[in-house]
Amino acid sequence: MRLRSALAILAALALALAHALVVSVASAALVAPAGAQELPVPPSVQVPARDIVPEPNSGREPEEAGDRGGALQLLVLGVVVVGVGGAAWHLARTARRAGAG
Repeated sequence: MRLRSALAILAALALALAHALVVSVASAALVAPAGAQELPVPPSVQVPARDIVPEPNSGREPEEAGDRGGALQLLVLGVVVVGVGGAAWHLARTARRAGAG
């Protein structure tokens, strides 16, 4: 019985999502007519000539702790890894205790 109710909820959510998609596309078609002119791009907004993502090994070595690849960035990575690992350990320990009781 639980499977049927879960499937019914999933089907209702899929139907609601499809309805929202149809309504949003229809409203966008009504708001922007097909022959609408695009606004010109101001000359002050320029697209960079080079790629936004730099090539590998094209940067410079970090000179200060706050530079890209410096000690502070590595510290943040370590804190995130320890935090996610601690959260996973806590959840596993809590689940084991709940299953044992």
